[in-house]
Amino acid sequence: MPSPRRKTLPGTAIVTVGMVATLASAAMLIPPPTTAPAPAPDVIPRMTCDELTANSWTGFVVEEASEVAASSTDPAHCRVRGTIDAEIHFELLLPQAADWNGRFLMGGGGGYVGSVQNQALQFAGPESVLSRGFATVGTDTGHRGSGTDASWALNRPDREVNFGHRAVHVTAETAKTIIRLYYGRDIDYSYFLGCSRGGGQGMMSSQRYPDDFDGIVAGAPAYNWTALGALFLQTQQVLFPDPADLSTPVITDEAARTLETAILDACDENDGVKDGIMTDPLTCDIDPASIAGLTDDQRRAAEVIYEGAYVGGRLVYPGFPFGGETAVGGWRQWITGGGRGAAPNLHYAFGTQMHKYIIFDDPEFDYSTFDFNDHGVWEEQTRRARKHLDATETDLTGFKTAGGRLILWNGLSDAAIPATGTIRYYEGVAAGDEDVNDYLRMFMLPGVLHCAGGPGPDRVDWIDVIQEWVEDGTAPQRLVATRVDQGEVEMQRPLCAWPARAVYDGSGDPKRAESFECEAPPEEG
Repeated sequence: MPSPRRKTLPGTAIVTVGMVATLASAAMLIPPPTTAPAPAPDVIPRMTCDELTANSWTGFVVEEASEVAASSTDPAHCRVRGTIDAEIHFELLLPQAADWNGRFLMGGGGGYVGSVQNQALQFAGPESVLSRGFATVGTDTGHRGSGTDASWALNRPDREVNFGHRAVHVTAETAKTIIRLYYGRDIDYSYFLGCSRGGGQGMMSSQRYPDDFDGIVAGAPAYNWTALGALFLQTQQVLFPDPADLSTPVITDEAARTLETAILDACDENDGVKDGIMTDPLTCDIDPASIAGLTDDQRRAAEVIYEGAYVGGRLVYPGFPFGGETAVGGWRQWITGGGRGAAPNLHYAFGTQMHKYIIFDDPEFDYSTFDFNDHGVWEEQTRRARKHLDATETDLTGFKTAGGRLILWNGLSDAAIPATGTIRYYEGVAAGDEDVNDYLRMFMLPGVLHCAGGPGPDRVDWIDVIQEWVEDGTAPQRLVATRVDQGEVEMQRPLCAWPARAVYDGSGDPKRAESFECEAPPEEG
């Protein structure tokens, strides 16, 4: 088993002078050894849950520390709520000492966050995080608001920095300090788990703070905010060209059905199974412009969705794979939905909020007139936001050297974060390091929407997978994803470490994982 990376007390949270004196006094009571001493265990006097609020802290305030009784899903634990630097709120859950597994797991947040969120609780797998023995924390990233609201960032670059990367880092350090004092010893291993914005937070940690976590699982990662913002605005420009009329999109529900039907008719059986799920939609060879039953405006809008965002003729973010056009939680929710409210769909909400309050600090920004014809101008306009928000660095030497392990995953029918963008990042890392698979693995989930849902199998015990890689050295190569319907397993499919794909054996039950094998793609040329 690889030895864990020991964490020292972080500088953002320091115990009081009185506590340091207590530790020193305790050390003085230990009699000198009569024989050669064994290596000293990393043990300090433990604090009780009540004592966490009775002490003064530097850099953060513990406002509440209370004992929570056991429930049907969680064991008894200590719940700690506090604030770092006046605005970064957190909640830390600590199993009782006898139940703690020696590990720390931080969960990410979605969208613009704005409330204390811990996605590790949501994506824990078959057992709750606390019943597995993890100490776990989440944060609001330094502001309050709904997940689609960015008005908190208006003329507040400090909040942008906290949201972009700093809040996760200082929350992790603060949590580690409290954990060490509560249990009286160091953490064995530290992990991060998140999806969407949470996935982007994990990627940011691997790039900016490579020592924070031993293992990171980043699902559907929103890692390139400014380029995603360009994609979101461009989809809305072609779907809602008139900002005064957000009720009816250019691509109606009927047009989306026309697209999906034509695509499935052409490509559903490419994997040998006709089931409404394309195992690899990236190999589907159909030109949306050739699909009958669409208007010219609908074809143009579909091309933008499938081809991606271009600025000055350069591709800045690739488009969406085929799939998810009519699924609940797919296109209508994220891309094509219309309505009479302020935001007809989530692309509109995230894209306009980002440009109003983060990129331009202009609440009157009009998405419909924004010009994407000059790449240099766009880069200058987004320069400040890119510096804080984008986690696009493909040189992961620091994370690799620290012994970290990173798993990326994405639903291939995700209508929020195109799987193609996640693939693009992985391939960027691989292009600079032939040993990329030593510390980075990526998995694509057929038929799966944003973080979950869709006709494909969307459940994987990511915590177990990353633990096995970090602690046992078992790199994930072939996983099994499960789709559950009303508590029953409906189907399973293998997930293959990129670039391998699952291939049907031609005769087995297509709802069983053993009917598929992982095969490397054919070499080009």
